[in-house]
Amino acid sequence: MSQTRRNLRNSTLEGLCATPWSILSLPGSFLMAGLLNAYFNVGPFWFGMIAAMPALANAIHILLIPLIGRFMRARDLTLSQGWLNTGLWMSGLVAIAFIPKDDPDVTGLFFTIFFGLVSLSASFLAVSWMTWLSDFVPIRIRGRYMGNRNISTSISNLFFMLLSLVLLYSFDASRTAYLILAGIAVFGRFISMLIQHRIVSTDPTGGAITNANWIRELSHLRNEKPLLRFVLFGTFAGFWMAFSGAIAPLYALNLLGASPAAFTGFSIAATISGMAAARIWGQLIDRHGAIPVLIICFIAWRCGDIGWVFLTPNSLNWMYAIWIWGGTMAIGYMLASFNLLLKLIPNSNRAAGISLNLTTTSIAATIAAMLAGIILSRAEGMDIDIITVYRGAIMTSILCSLLAPLILLKMKEPKTNPQLNTINGAMRTLRQITVNQGLTFLSNATFVARRKRKK
Repeated sequence: MSQTRRNLRNSTLEGLCATPWSILSLPGSFLMAGLLNAYFNVGPFWFGMIAAMPALANAIHILLIPLIGRFMRARDLTLSQGWLNTGLWMSGLVAIAFIPKDDPDVTGLFFTIFFGLVSLSASFLAVSWMTWLSDFVPIRIRGRYMGNRNISTSISNLFFMLLSLVLLYSFDASRTAYLILAGIAVFGRFISMLIQHRIVSTDPTGGAITNANWIRELSHLRNEKPLLRFVLFGTFAGFWMAFSGAIAPLYALNLLGASPAAFTGFSIAATISGMAAARIWGQLIDRHGAIPVLIICFIAWRCGDIGWVFLTPNSLNWMYAIWIWGGTMAIGYMLASFNLLLKLIPNSNRAAGISLNLTTTSIAATIAAMLAGIILSRAEGMDIDIITVYRGAIMTSILCSLLAPLILLKMKEPKTNPQLNTINGAMRTLRQITVNQGLTFLSNATFVARRKRKK
């Protein structure tokens, strides 16, 4: 067996083992949202702070990566940050086992700091891993291989979600259930790190991490009006999606009375619908373009979420319909956004374009999650109907987000096919936001554009 074939096999195995950890690493995912809100009951303020940490880490790391890239190569940074992150999660397991259940301020502060650290290390290793992966996966098969790898990780994701559903139901969402699930995820990550050591690329260092000073190149993007419009759209839409994403778990688990097992079931429904619809949306994007699909999917997705406002504890089963619809439309929106960004990013200023998009969306998502937590926390101390406040906040976020597609109206989509089939890291914050809203299979996925065969 050739070294390339061994590397590809090890990379797939690594992805299979690491998938539960990728779910665990997002505080808005079904697993951590249940632990933080249904078990520890940290409250809206602290959950907003915790939910903001991945986006904040994305914004910080994009500023630091040019400096780190001068001193570390891709393989070294991937392995060092991977082991650091694994060690942090081992410490987190101990904390989950012993942290007091009846002190939300202590618990909230701990998890805010904890997720800040693990999110920052995960952001660094995500960039270096994709650089290293690009070094050992031949470009001629990269799109096909990453597509197959995504299928494998999606299957792993689905099995872990089903296991979570069974354990949370069987153990009544106890501390024991969460420790077992978190332990499985951390152990899987430990195994995936061992597998990464078996990967041997052509360049033993894994290649150089970009050290371009993208801030200096920002001035060159002034003439890229379509890209700037897309960044503005993504930032505005991302703000309101992150705002509602921080509210949804609190509303479902604390006010509507959804059990953690039921909340997991909603996420499974959204994940299956998203996986099933991905191929259809890809074909429609190829046929009709990314902008029409993006606008239609986004509007349909957000209009479907209006159903949240009418839910009651007695009609909670309608949540399945909302999440199935949302999963179907959200994946179309994600794929269209990715394809459009591929076409808009200028080859001469890739670092600046990608970094600008990731930084602005990350800052917006950070502010939105924190703001949602602060507003809901203050509302709980007032003499007003708290359910009305939650419904009003959700409805406001939906209506405001529906203004975002106006930014893209009459925008011309480039007709040329993108020269690159992936852009490392540019979709990370948006991917994390959609995971918070049910598309859990995106937690460990890599977006890849299909290369059209010449006839």
